[in-house]
Order: sequence, then C-alpha cells, then structure tokens
Amino acid sequence: MSCIRQLAGSALVLVGLISAEVSGAAPSEAAGASGSFVGWSTNGPGVYRLRFLGTQGVPGMPVSLCPPPLDLPPEVRFAMLTFRAAASSIVVTNTEPVFDHFVVDSLNNTIWTNFIAHTNGRTMQIWSERTRPLGWPLRAPILRWNTNSLIWGMRGLTAIAPCWQGEGAPGWIPITALTRRHGYARGHNMGPERVSAQFAGSKVWFLTVRDKAVQVKVLREIVRTREMSGRDYTILLFDSDLPNTIEPIRVIPTDSNNYSPSNSKYAICVGAPYPLFKTEQNGYVSAEVPGFTVDTLKGGDSGSPNMLPMPGELVFWNGRTTSGASKEMQADMDKLCRLEGLNPRKYQLQWVDLSRYPKY
Repeated sequence: MSCIRQLAGSALVLVGLISAEVSGAAPSEAAGASGSFVGWSTNGPGVYRLRFLGTQGVPGMPVSLCPPPLDLPPEVRFAMLTFRAAASSIVVTNTEPVFDHFVVDSLNNTIWTNFIAHTNGRTMQIWSERTRPLGWPLRAPILRWNTNSLIWGMRGLTAIAPCWQGEGAPGWIPITALTRRHGYARGHNMGPERVSAQFAGSKVWFLTVRDKAVQVKVLREIVRTREMSGRDYTILLFDSDLPNTIEPIRVIPTDSNNYSPSNSKYAICVGAPYPLFKTEQNGYVSAEVPGFTVDTLKGGDSGSPNMLPMPGELVFWNGRTTSGASKEMQADMDKLCRLEGLNPRKYQLQWVDLSRYPKY
C-alpha cells in the first residue's frame, strides 16, 4: 500500500513538471523570463512588442479513455486520473502588447514622427499676450504670438482668431477662418437655427505672424443646430477678405456625424499616442499626449478647432463637440456669399488630400 501512496504522490509532482516541460523551461526559469520580448503583433497601424508575463496550465480537450476500474484501490485510481489530467492539459503563454512604433506609410506614423520632431522646448501657450485694453472693443486687443508654442510656424496658425466682440468671457465661442470671408464657430447656444444678421457689426481680430492685428466685421451668419439640421456650427461672413498675411486653415471632409475618412486612416490604437491639437479658451493648445495636455472641455470651449498636426501644417478636423467641414457647410458659405453679391467660387473650402494613406 505504501508503494501505491508513493505513486499517487509522484503523479501530483508530474503535473507540475509537465507544465514546465511544455513551456520549454523549468518553473523557476519561466518566472525569471517575465517581461522579456517574445514576438510582435499589430493592431491597424500600430506595431506592438509582446512582453512575456508567464505561463498557465488550463484544461484541454477531454481525453477519450475508459475510467479506471472501480475495484482498484482509491490511491491507484487517483494516480491514473491525475496522469490523464496532466496529459490533457494545455499550457497558455500570457503576454502583454506594448506599443513600439507605427507602420511607416500610415497617417499615424506621419503625424507622430512630425510631432516628436518639433516638441523639444516647446510649450502649450499660444499667445504671449492677449489683453483687452480699457475701451475694448472700441480699441483693438493687445496681441502677441508665443514663438515657442507647439503650433508656432505651422501653416493655418493665423486662422485662429484670438479675440472677437461676441465672445463674452475671453476666449469663449472662438472663431476659426476657413476661407478669406468665412469664420467658423459653434452652433449650439447661438440661438435658433437661422440665416440672419444678428451678429452684424461684431468685430473679429486675427493676428499675423508679425504680431499685427487684422480686424474684420461680421455681415451675416448661418447657424446650424443638431435639433434642426443634424449639424452644429455657425458660419460668419466677414465684411472684407482677410489679407494674405492671414491664412485660412485647410480642412478634411466629414459628414453631419463628424465621421471623416481620416477616422479609418488616423486610427486609434490602444496604448499608442494619438496627437490631436486642441485649442481652448485660456490660450493654450493641448496635444493630447502626456506632458502636453490641458483641459479642453470647459464651458465656452465648444467650437474650438480640433486639428491634425500634419508636417508643417494644422488641418481642421472639426470643432470641440461641433461638426466638421462638409459639402453642406460649403453650400451655406455659398448662400451667404450670394446674399451679399459675392462670387462663391472665390471662397471655397480647401480640402486636404489624404488618399495616399492606407485605411485600417
């Protein structure tokens, strides 16, 4: 009987040995390898290193064997069942994906490599000064760019208006120039959906790269609300063309739900960086990357531009919680032009071509 008990004990030891044997290392060796590189995996444009966490034995497919005879001693039956359980076990290797890099030809790689090449010593502050003097808005605001900003020197920078007469608190309800005659702002909380001149005469200030303020006034506006049209924006028509020193921002197309072709080209990958430049009312730009992040969802931030940081250029995606550029938006711009006797063909949205980037 003692031999039988010894056999049963040996069977229990064997279960542990089989797991170590299948994993290719003794249990102590496998534990020591935790965190080591074991291979690669991909998720859309993201490429991940697989980090070894350990192994785990789990039940496998049942073994089609006859059960031990009932008349055997209990120790012998237990030993036979233990051997069979060990033989039918599966050892699972647990790994953790850790982001390493993006696929070279992806839009994610273009944006990420451009971002990291231009962040050394840069700050999130957009303007070094943005002050309303005594007598504003009869007097122009005092404005100066921060030349060490994340967005300094990028095409489309001057499309961001630092100040306008209808903003309420400084930085609220921001305006972004999408053409030389059209400014973009939020649609919600701007009154009912309409074509009107409610904001007519309101002053809007832009700033050249030489810190010269450029003032235009609003002639008319079209307000779109999700409740009525499914879109959320206000398009303001200016009383004169913006000069060449103010450059409207280029756009990517979206539909009324803010879906953009770039959503499938600029894919979100778990654990991977996803730079997106977002301005906010206090004069900062968040890159949505650790170390370059500020709160961009405060009351008054709605309509602030969300921008793709392309090489040397800011590209308008949509507004904060508001709609992006679309053919319907262009039709609204055209309508405002016709109401003022302007040729709409001179004031068309400038679309950025992303066709060379693969979809995921």
